Amino acid sequence: FTPWAWLSGTFPRTFRRHIRKFQLSLATTIVGCLFGGAALLLDPTDKEVLLPFQHLMGSPTERVAKEEQEVNKHLEEGKLTFSSYLMTHNTQVSIACMASGLTFGIGTLLLLFFNGVILGAIIFDYVAAGQTLFLAGWLLPHGVVEIPAILLAGQAGLILATALIGRESGLPLAQRLRLVWGDLVTLMGGVGIMLVWAGLIEGLFSQYHEPVLPYPLKIGFGVAELILLVLFLTRAGTGAVGSRKKRAGIRGGGDV
Repeated sequence: FTPWAWLSGTFPRTFRRHIRKFQLSLATTIVGCLFGGAALLLDPTDKEVLLPFQHLMGSPTERVAKEEQEVNKHLEEGKLTFSSYLMTHNTQVSIACMASGLTFGIGTLLLLFFNGVILGAIIFDYVAAGQTLFLAGWLLPHGVVEIPAILLAGQAGLILATALIGRESGLPLAQRLRLVWGDLVTLMGGVGIMLVWAGLIEGLFSQYHEPVLPYPLKIGFGVAELILLVLFLTRAGTGAVGSRKKRAGIRGGGDV
């Protein structure tokens, strides 16, 4: 085991091997987003139910004005503490998503759906108030890593659920769990790294707004992160696998 080989090869290959579980995790979250946005559209008073965060209860326009005037000052004192809190909280959510696979996936899907509801309600609230630029500059820098990390944790939970349910394989439960244990550890290890990065970015970068940091700069940073993450998860490790197959074919004297 070498950390770099694991991060650059084992982790993305494990993600791709269980891609259908990730797609289900993503689809569940998207459905939650649509539900959260539609609920606020139909009844704006549902905000108190859908958003369990006190600082999001008021008018988005008022909050943006306050953030741009004050947040750049008071964050200077506790930004590292804030980053640590975010890492801890998101790690707890991710572990809960994975561990809820023990409920045969029902708990995992509910957590993903509920996170989607919150995200959809926040997005609708700020877009409807004309604060789309602020929202993108606030969420994208950390969200393009934080949200996929939670989706990966959901993917791990669904893998665990499949191992529990998979009686058609003919293998005993203990053996089915042993077969997926390495993949669960790999995915959750990758989730942990992603959440550390997202926590640092949210505490040290996302929370600074104009005029300190222009919104187009923050949005561009987030888009670049997303592109790199997609390329990493979909392409990293493919060359290493190809090279090993080629060497094995040469040693065996067969066609590659």
